[in-house]
Amino acid sequence: MQMHFAMMPSRVLSVGVQLDLFSRLADGLDRVPSLATAVGANERGLRMLLDALTALGLLTKTEGRYGLTPLARTHLVRSSPDYVGAMLENDDIWNAWGHLAEAVRTGRPVDTVERRERAEAFFPMLIRSLHVANRAPAERLAAALCAGSVRASRRVLDVACGSGVWSIALALADPTARVTAHDFPAVLDETRGYVARSGLGERFDYLAGDLNEVDFGTDRFDVAILGNIVHSEGECSSRALFARLHRALRPGGRLAIADLVPNEDRSGPPAALLFALNMLLNTERGDTFTLSEYTAWLRAAGFARVDTVDIGLHIGTNASAILGEKSPGA
Repeated sequence: MQMHFAMMPSRVLSVGVQLDLFSRLADGLDRVPSLATAVGANERGLRMLLDALTALGLLTKTEGRYGLTPLARTHLVRSSPDYVGAMLENDDIWNAWGHLAEAVRTGRPVDTVERRERAEAFFPMLIRSLHVANRAPAERLAAALCAGSVRASRRVLDVACGSGVWSIALALADPTARVTAHDFPAVLDETRGYVARSGLGERFDYLAGDLNEVDFGTDRFDVAILGNIVHSEGECSSRALFARLHRALRPGGRLAIADLVPNEDRSGPPAALLFALNMLLNTERGDTFTLSEYTAWLRAAGFARVDTVDIGLHIGTNASAILGEKSPGA
């Protein structure tokens, strides 16, 4: 019964974000009548929603006045720099999961977010939430990649970079680094904004195109980053990409992969396996992959060494990124 009704808190949160209730509360509106007028809602329905948000720990309630908890003020008010509600502002994810039975029967997605036209519409909305969620893991990955480095200047390739959260963290940790940020053109428009706000505009170059087609060059980079990309590409595309990135890396260069990784018999953790279903719903060939699969594919692509580094990944799954290292003599 708990699993069956687990969708209720999700929907309460989404509707609270879609009505922009948290921003209205931040503006000082704290009673049902004024809030109902501001968001265009029925008073009875809004009172029930506010009470549910209170019970879920997102609001406070004192003598009929509602207020924000610190968590909601930080992450659910749209003007907050740490706002993560952007991915809840429309029902794309909710609607896709309503077609899970159909997708399991047919093996076909409801949507194909990896294709350019859809990606350029979908990801600019999503990356505002992902930038905040991935910021701390990106900082830990940057620290690991910088540890013991002897290069005077580091060239970094951030593939399908989204907001650039992974390479921004590395550029902030290493003042000698210069980054090439790659993604579809409309997504790179968003990337430029994040880079500018980080004060790194002069240290970023941009490469637009489909990751399956764009030329990354040969022996150009010291680090290549795949931040939550492999799950949407699937095995064939990812293995071909690993080989191209091995060629693009200088001798001794490293490929850093951050993604959701299930255990070897695919019995857990839940987040990694639920996300595999999300890929069934939203991509042609996406999935989540085990460490042994990554290791075999990276070695087949030519990487001499495969390690993991703890970066504390989010949403209740594995804590490690995967590092493939090109032989210093390659």
